[in-house]
Amino acid sequence: MKNVLKAWLRKNQLTIDPTEYNTQVVVKGNLGLTDIVDELIKEGIEMDRDTMLDIITRFNRKSADLALSGYNVNNGLVNMRSSIKGPLFGGKWNPNVNWVDVNLTQGKELYDAVAATTVEILGERDEMIESYNLSNQTSEFNGRFHTKVRQAELSEPQLKTAGEPACGIAFRTWLCKA
Repeated sequence: MKNVLKAWLRKNQLTIDPTEYNTQVVVKGNLGLTDIVDELIKEGIEMDRDTMLDIITRFNRKSADLALSGYNVNNGLVNMRSSIKGPLFGGKWNPNVNWVDVNLTQGKELYDAVAATTVEILGERDEMIESYNLSNQTSEFNGRFHTKVRQAELSEPQLKTAGEPACGIAFRTWLCKA
């Protein structure tokens, strides 16, 4: 299957060059594991849906367990390597400033798929920002963060600075005392 990414052009607001643009990929929606399994079933895979979900869930769990046990895991699609983030003051772990992270790089299958992907530019998009979806990438997002968020995704990739300084989105870092 040949992959085609559709994208809009957005003027780069951070440069004085009027010919410089960024791209905004058209997001078709969000898919999860069950959606992917359903797509495989539509393609004609001859396996029970529940069995497939069980196998993939176990594979994902085992991959995570191995990566978080110190192994570099290559599952073909991605390479996973764990790391520890934040300064260890006095050589001691502090959960308020330290955390475990997993670094992902593309594996051969993803590399080959990227190489075969083409881009279709749809034209220039106006500067109107239509909507934003903020999703917590580490757990289910219910509109409130009850735990530390290490990775979040803002679905509109290009932000425009405009209006009063008190308007818009502010990103702040704070430390909570345990």
